[in-house]
Amino acid sequence: MTAQLSPLLVPILLMGVFIFLGIILSMGKCSFLIAGYTTLSREKKERYDERALCRFTGKLMFFLAFCMLLSIISTILESPVLLSVAVFLFVAAITFAIIYANTGNRFRK
Repeated sequence: MTAQLSPLLVPILLMGVFIFLGIILSMGKCSFLIAGYTTLSREKKERYDERALCRFTGKLMFFLAFCMLLSIISTILESPVLLSVAVFLFVAAITFAIIYANTGNRFRK
């Protein structure tokens, strides 16, 4: 039983971290965890809707946790197709988030 759990330990822990970060960020807290936002000067930070940015990033964390769940299920079921879907969704979500967050001034006040 422990031989089967060891390859699942890291994805389960990562999924837990993503869910934890998703909860915190969805409440509009811990904006210092968002890369790029932390490096802005105080004057530039005042131009952004910090709460909306945190909530968007929190939703992204929940979706990434879902992708991790798919990868865990694919490991249990030994399904390379499901793993491919999980990796595709993971990369697609990150790509979408980068494009969405950096176009259209969505998080400006």
